[in-house]
Order: sequence, then C-alpha cells, then structure tokens
Amino acid sequence: MRRAWLRAAIVPVALLLSACATQSPMSSSTPEPPSPTPSVTTAAETALTGNGDVPQVLDPDLLEHLPVTVHSQSGYQQRIFATWPEFGKPKIDAAIRGYYLSTIKQFEQDYPQPTDPEAPSPELNLDWHLLAASPSMIGIVADGYQFAGADASDLWHSMWFDPSTDTVYQPADLVNSYAVSTALVGLEPSRRTMVTTLDLSPLGSNPYGAATLVAFTGNGDLIVGFDECQVAACVEDRVTMTIPATTVAPMLTAAGKRAQAAEMDPVDPTTTASASSPSPVPVVTPQPTAKKVNCKKLKCVAITFDDGPGAYTKQLLGYLKAGNVPATFFMLGQQVDTYPSTARAVAKAGHEIGVHTWSHRDLTRLSPIQIDKEITSTVDIIRNETGVTPTLLRPPYGAVNSTVRKEARKAGLAVVLWNVDTLDWKTRSTPKTVKAALRDTRRGSIILLHDIHKTSVAAVPDIIAGLQAKGYTFVTVTDLLGNPQPGVMYRYGR
Repeated sequence: MRRAWLRAAIVPVALLLSACATQSPMSSSTPEPPSPTPSVTTAAETALTGNGDVPQVLDPDLLEHLPVTVHSQSGYQQRIFATWPEFGKPKIDAAIRGYYLSTIKQFEQDYPQPTDPEAPSPELNLDWHLLAASPSMIGIVADGYQFAGADASDLWHSMWFDPSTDTVYQPADLVNSYAVSTALVGLEPSRRTMVTTLDLSPLGSNPYGAATLVAFTGNGDLIVGFDECQVAACVEDRVTMTIPATTVAPMLTAAGKRAQAAEMDPVDPTTTASASSPSPVPVVTPQPTAKKVNCKKLKCVAITFDDGPGAYTKQLLGYLKAGNVPATFFMLGQQVDTYPSTARAVAKAGHEIGVHTWSHRDLTRLSPIQIDKEITSTVDIIRNETGVTPTLLRPPYGAVNSTVRKEARKAGLAVVLWNVDTLDWKTRSTPKTVKAALRDTRRGSIILLHDIHKTSVAAVPDIIAGLQAKGYTFVTVTDLLGNPQPGVMYRYGR
C-alpha cells in the first residue's frame, strides 16, 4: 500500500463528461498486505476544503482488496470531468452512479454551451475521496467544482454504505435528525464569529436534512457541511459545523456508530487482521525507447493518449507493442494514484509520460499557486510510481494562457496541444475515430486520443495499420518536436 506522502498536495475537486466506465480493479494484480495503520493525508494534502472542520481523506489503496472499478465521464464543449468508484454491489453502485450522472445531467441542462464563442465555457469537475472504511461501513465524498459562466462554487456530497449487505444509508439513518438539527441551531451564534453571514433559517426546522456532507473527525466529532452559497454568502466557502463527540454520542444510531468508528479507526474492509508494514513501492527503470528516427527524412507523427491510466490502458499497450509503436501518455495524477501498476507498465514499455494535471481542472481559471499544485503533484506521483520525470504538459481542454505557460516553464515542462482531434471523447465510435485519424493526419501531426474510452482503444490497431500503410512513422512527442522547451507551446512537429 502506498504511503500518504505519495499523494499530492492538491486543490479541491475533479470531473469529466463522457460515460467512460473503467472496468478493472483499482489495485495491481499482486496485492500487498494491508497496513495496520491506513494512510491518511495531512491537512496540507487533503483535497477537501471548507470554512470549518473537514474530514481527513484516506488513501484509496485501503480498498485495494475490494472489487472496486473506477468510472468516468468527460467532455470538452461543456468542460465536464467526473470520476467515481463502483463496488460491484447493485444498490450501492446505483446510488453512487445516480448522484454523479444526475449532477452532470442537471449541469448540462442549467448551463448549456454559450453561443458566443468568446464567452467562457461552463465547467463541472467531480472527484471522489475515501472518508472511512471497515467491513461494515464505507464512507466516500463527491468533491466538486462548477463554473456557470460567471460564478464558481464548490460542492460536496457524502455517501455511506455497508459493502457486506449492499445497504445504502441516508443521512437520517445515521443520527437522530431532530436532535442534530437542534444542536446545529444552538451552534449557529458561535459559528457566526467565523462565518458572519451564516443563516440556517431558510432550511426550516431540519437543517441537518439539507446538509450535503455528513462525516466525522478523527476524534469522533460529527461534521455537518453545506455547499458554497447554501447557508452563507458565497465568499464564505463551503461551511461546516462540528458537534463534539460527547454531545453527539446519544444522537447516533447503530449505523452512525459504525460510520463514526470507520472514520476514527479505518481498516481494510476485507480484513481487520494486523499485518507488517507495507513493502516499499517498486521504482520502475524504464526500458529504452525505440531507436531514434530522423523526422527530417521520414513522415513522423505522434499518437497521444489523455486522461489515463485507466482500465483499458494495458490492452492498449498490447496494441502498441504489436505495431512497434511508441506513444505519449498524458496522465492525470489522480488516475496514477488509482492505477499505479498500469502507470508503471507504461513506463516499463518505454512509452513517454507527460502531465495532464492532477484533477483535470481548467488551469486558466486557477491561481498560480493552484496551477503549481496541479502540475507538481502530478510530476511527483509519476516520478515516485514510475521513476520517470515528465518534461511535457498537456493542459486539460487545451486551455492555455500566459500564467499557465509561466507555471509550466517554472516546472520545466513544454506545453503540448494537438492538431488532430479525433473527437473520440464525443462520438464514442471506433469507426469514426479511425476515420478521423486517417483523414486528418499529416506529417508532423500530434493525434489526440483518450485511453479511458474502450471505443478509442479499440480504434488503435486500425489507426496504426492505416497510417503505416500511408508511409507514416510513429514517434514520441519529444522525438517529433526535437527539443521542446519549457513554457513553449506546440501543436505539431516537423
């Protein structure tokens, strides 16, 4: 199990918009023994932020012995990126999937793509984090960000369930709602010293019933959270209110006590047996890439894959090996964190690995500090998991401005876009993806694909065969560009 320091310091949230179900387990094929003390992030590393207490985030490797699959949905027109886990339990998976897909659908309806090409695109980003774990209770939280074209806000949604019985718990199942609501109203005056615009009265007599986050601190205090703008002015951020463990104890139901225990003392849901300390993470020594070619003489092109690694990446590696094709993978830090063995397999096969940020946020809407965290956290986890130090950055959605380029230059990364968009993320059609690649590719082209989509990976053999038949030679992006410079933006090569 990887240690907490391998997880990156990261700003809130993450999302996508292309119903791409990743159908393989989170962990490597050779599981490591569970750690007796599960990793948690430090306050600086947690992806959750809010005005008040926020729960700690556990390392997702704690679930490595469960049949967890990670699904995602993505899109470029409306900038949507969502990723969520499913556990092979019909009721649990329906509840998790239902929240993410309904949130995406509502966002698409409420904030359509502007007709003015100069207007900013709406953005929705949904990530997930593990809050608690035990054989009888798991807690996760959807951590989200949405930009509606003028205003931005953060949101969250906690979910609790028992994996052993396929039972989903609503917030009211965890506590005496009336007692907790009464306690929240009693806390309101003291919380106004920090949240001056706090007002629970619009929520009626049961403010707990309107809460979007229900969790616990490491000491067992109950955290009740609300979305940004829900109970206070938007500038106050997401607001939480904390009820001490001694006060909340008589308010907890049996399920609530299990949830509290699973967050205070998390364990591998498949066993509570102690084990020795986890083995060190193996560092891959990448194999040498294919012999350099002279792109001044040959018709070179680069095939690139975004948003992974994912469930179909290892299948893709087989196709690339069969065609003797080197590729460039622009990886998300959160995906490397979920699929470390796959990232190592990409490196071992000699392919190039670049940075696609940690959480797929539109970097042009972030501060320099936030951009730096998105980039450096991903560089760190790629280096720690694969032994590779990236030199290339592909900003999500191809969104670039002078600040992004400046931060890329500071990180030593060239900015790489593309000039052949197969639209695989949109069409989800293998024949259409193949047709677009063969039709639009020219000498020096950089081809955009996504290895999180099954239909895209299925298109690769025909793309390789078709372009090779036309006399094209596949190379990595770095080989195509020759000597890409940090902070410089490239769309195609020689």
